[in-house]
Amino acid sequence: MLKHIRNSILLQLSLMVLLIVLVALGMISVSQNYIRQIERNNAETIAESFRKQADDALGSYLEALRYHAVYLCRYPFVQDFCLGRIDNRAVREAQLSSIYSQIVVQEPEIIGAAFYNTDMQQVVRMGKEFALPAKQNYLRTEQDLDADQVFGNLNDYNYAFYYPVFDNSIGIGTKQIGMCVFLLDHWLFEGVVRNILGETSAAILLSDSHDLNLSYHAAGNTPDFVTMDVLKQNPDYVYKEGTWQNGIRIAVAVSISENTEGSSIVRKPLFFSIGLTLVLLGLLLGFFYYQLVRPIHSITRFIRRAGRHPDDRLNLGRSDDIGAVANSLDRMLDENQRMIEEIKHDKIRLYETQLAREKMEILAYRNQINPHFLYNTLSCIRDMALIHDEDSIADIAMALSDIFRYAVKGSNIVTVGDELAYLEKYAKIIEYRFMGKIRIREEAKPEVKEYPIIRFILQPLVENSVFHGLEGKLEPGTVDVIIQADNDRHLEIRVKDDGCGMDEAQLAALRRAFDDPDSGTGIGISNIVNRLRLFYGDDFDVHIDSHPGVGTDIRIRIPDHIREEDAS
Repeated sequence: MLKHIRNSILLQLSLMVLLIVLVALGMISVSQNYIRQIERNNAETIAESFRKQADDALGSYLEALRYHAVYLCRYPFVQDFCLGRIDNRAVREAQLSSIYSQIVVQEPEIIGAAFYNTDMQQVVRMGKEFALPAKQNYLRTEQDLDADQVFGNLNDYNYAFYYPVFDNSIGIGTKQIGMCVFLLDHWLFEGVVRNILGETSAAILLSDSHDLNLSYHAAGNTPDFVTMDVLKQNPDYVYKEGTWQNGIRIAVAVSISENTEGSSIVRKPLFFSIGLTLVLLGLLLGFFYYQLVRPIHSITRFIRRAGRHPDDRLNLGRSDDIGAVANSLDRMLDENQRMIEEIKHDKIRLYETQLAREKMEILAYRNQINPHFLYNTLSCIRDMALIHDEDSIADIAMALSDIFRYAVKGSNIVTVGDELAYLEKYAKIIEYRFMGKIRIREEAKPEVKEYPIIRFILQPLVENSVFHGLEGKLEPGTVDVIIQADNDRHLEIRVKDDGCGMDEAQLAALRRAFDDPDSGTGIGISNIVNRLRLFYGDDFDVHIDSHPGVGTDIRIRIPDHIREEDAS
């Protein structure tokens, strides 16, 4: 095992890289995960602690308000106000104001108080004058606390504490006769919120069920202008929320990265692992350079001068992979001079043989053009000459002459425009022959007409559509020839007719003819497939679709360039 490692630089380098990767990934992964978990747990603990503190502080203040309301409502004349049977009203209001003043001394946030009867009519008021908003103007049967724009200021609001008043003369809590309302200052909970956060990078928000932000405070490095909704979506913040009195929501967001006290202890292993990784990488680079890079440079310089000094050899004298490469290179140079001339002559002979074979095949395919079309055309000209004495005879004769001229053209490579021009002559003859019953239409953009294509590809396909699809059809028929280019440097040739179509058996036979041109199904089909394979190799596709009574659709996809130009 040690011998294999000593003789292979790849094994040596792989072992060192594996060791470094395992050590670095292990230490960094453990440290980072541990640090992140500690920081998140710390932030979650802080957030939950702040939320609970806020809940407790608000609960304590609510309990104090309930105590003052009970204290105020225990006086009998308060119940007389609610029942509307008060005597000496001025004296009783003075007494009530005195008691209210004592409460305000203890709770300065209370800026006003009022009593309402069961019909929500204000029967007596202390402190600042106020009126309940319409949506809050209803009788509470239990203690309640909410916030609203009491004085109509859209930018300000006040808290209100509601406490039911009962008729104690007939038993405690048996019959409600009214309601006590304490109007509280807007800044009621602001101090509570600020004292909770301290210098921690966090934010706290109080809001009610009407989406009214009662109090918002950001501390530490948390910006004041950032809303709680933004902090909730921030992955660096832990978000906690809970519901307090009457739908008031307490939301707290605590920064993870800014409250990382204690995590520096576990960062030391991380820094150590990074330093160790750098040292090991340095050793690896040195080893890589002296054992691999320098020998490769020597081999590269030798290869550059080998052309000028063909008799020189490396002779490194090493037993590892580099030595094996050097020995192989020396042997290759020994054999190179002997083989180069032989290879050159073999390639020339192979190329000449292949070229001669392809030329012979092209000539053989070109001579396989179906003569039936020429015989039928000449017969048509003869019949027209006997029956009619019109210029149409001259037209069809000229078209036939152009077809003969195109057929004996020397080159096998033409343009799409040339093929379409040849197809137009063929179409004219077909229209004359079938008295306009069969039409051949062409569609190709001007730029497509400049692409190269092998000769006699379109006419055999159109001829099959005419004589196998449309000739036996009583109604007029059409053959559409569409040629277009795609974005993948290919041309799509589509020949579609609305003739008789084919059943499944006929369609399967035609598809086999395209897949196996030597199956003997016809010269036209085999000619097309063999010539496509000769010029394009396997880089072409043929797709056939046909339905009885609907027609046949043949698609051929070929490259927009010729694999090998034909010189003759």
